[in-house]
Amino acid sequence: MELESNPAKKCAKPKGEEASSEEDRLSGLPDDVLHSILGVLPLKHAVRTSALSTRWAHKWLHALAASAVLDFTDRDLVRGQSPAQITATVDRVLAIHGAAPIHVLRVVLSPPDADALGRDVVVGWVAAALGRGAREVGVDLVRRGVLDDGDGRVSLLQLPGGLFQVENSLSVLSLGRCSLGDVPPGAAGLAGLTSLSLDRVDVTDDDVRDVVSECRLLEFLSLRSCHLLVSVRVAGERLRGLEIVGCLSMRHLRVAAPALESLAYHGEILYYRDDAYETAPVEFIGKDGTRRTLSDAVTPELRDAYLSHLGLGGYDELIHEFAYSGFLEEVAHARILTLCSVGLLHIEETRTFYELTMDTPNLEEVQLLMDTMSDGDVSRFCGFFGLTEPPLLERLFVRLPAAACEDTTEDTCSGTIATGEDADIVLDYEIALDHLTFIKVINFRGTTRELRLLRFLLRRAPVLEQLVLLIPEENEGTPGDHDQHKKLSLLLKIVQKHVTEIQKAWLWQDAHVTVCRPREDHSRSPAHTKYYHED
Repeated sequence: MELESNPAKKCAKPKGEEASSEEDRLSGLPDDVLHSILGVLPLKHAVRTSALSTRWAHKWLHALAASAVLDFTDRDLVRGQSPAQITATVDRVLAIHGAAPIHVLRVVLSPPDADALGRDVVVGWVAAALGRGAREVGVDLVRRGVLDDGDGRVSLLQLPGGLFQVENSLSVLSLGRCSLGDVPPGAAGLAGLTSLSLDRVDVTDDDVRDVVSECRLLEFLSLRSCHLLVSVRVAGERLRGLEIVGCLSMRHLRVAAPALESLAYHGEILYYRDDAYETAPVEFIGKDGTRRTLSDAVTPELRDAYLSHLGLGGYDELIHEFAYSGFLEEVAHARILTLCSVGLLHIEETRTFYELTMDTPNLEEVQLLMDTMSDGDVSRFCGFFGLTEPPLLERLFVRLPAAACEDTTEDTCSGTIATGEDADIVLDYEIALDHLTFIKVINFRGTTRELRLLRFLLRRAPVLEQLVLLIPEENEGTPGDHDQHKKLSLLLKIVQKHVTEIQKAWLWQDAHVTVCRPREDHSRSPAHTKYYHED
């Protein structure tokens, strides 16, 4: 069958008739179909469907109320409403919902909206969800980017002591900018928790110890920006994931979690300020109650680890050495590791990691977060592979600085494409990354240092299958967008030239090379996709 040369012209209808027809089609859909469609839309988009049809004007409310998942986390929707409108929306949904079960309640409010709503309103929502069998409750009132409200303290929503007193179905609890000061650690309503996330909550060292010990089913614990924490002790037989981010007053960490599989730490490097603590700044306790030694790491439970100090000042070898060694001792046997440039500096200066990884060479994926790209950084980057010799490494991710390097005393890095050659990096003894099949470099600009680093990797990866280089993203449609296309093309030619030369010299199989912008990338991502220093 031949297609019409201009089918749109043949099928054109008067504007009013077309609009009426479309509205009739929507209005004619059965309620269950409308609810099924609206039920899978984000709340903000569901609200916008009110403009599609007169019959749809309030369908989104009924569709949301018919769902067991009440999710009010769309910040754009909240930002466009007054506190009274927010209250009316949530109250109406709960009213329409009636006595039907609620499995999940998530609420995100941005102050001053949260302050204007008042404690009783938010607490009433949480109480209603718990009373209807909620398994997950999340209340996020965090003022992003603000550490206090002008009086030296963070303004918190005080949760009443009786809120969690009654036994319930709660399994996942996430609180941001709330106070648990009146909630007893042994509250029956918290006993069944498997996941607990606290962001800017006024918990103390004793609170964390008591809550974790009482929640015997706890598998995941996240502590973010809890500035009352100083000496943290976490003990849980079932704890599998631990995340500590931005708890800047913390100076001591003791973990007794024999089943721990995932560890994420972004914060100040723990160290001694005085003689207040008789124990090491970082301790991981084994099943027998004693501090784990290197021999305990031969049969590791730890699957992945994220350690980063980026954005929190410089590294002082004399002050930080002992504590950083404590962390590295525990993660040396992980299969997946994310490490920042501060960690590379420590490894270079102490060479501790070399001794640890030689006995348990399990690394399959490594992600290195670089905050600068001086000659010293390039040297430490390459030295990491010389010291660790990860024989099983399959995937390597490198995140270069987001901004172009500034001039340094070591070298000048203008962020422009480097077309010149530079001396290759030579280690004391050669290594081979015989299992490395995938490399991705983010924020690649093609500077001389970056190309040296790339040549170092390519010449030691004989079975490489894919190389992905992501250049820094620029705003689409700006005057520089055309220049970026030219830069991308030039960069691709330069990289392909290097790859071809290395392939000829080292006779390795062809690797697929991609140079593109982040929005054009569809390749695999690292296991750790959060970058806490950018939060």
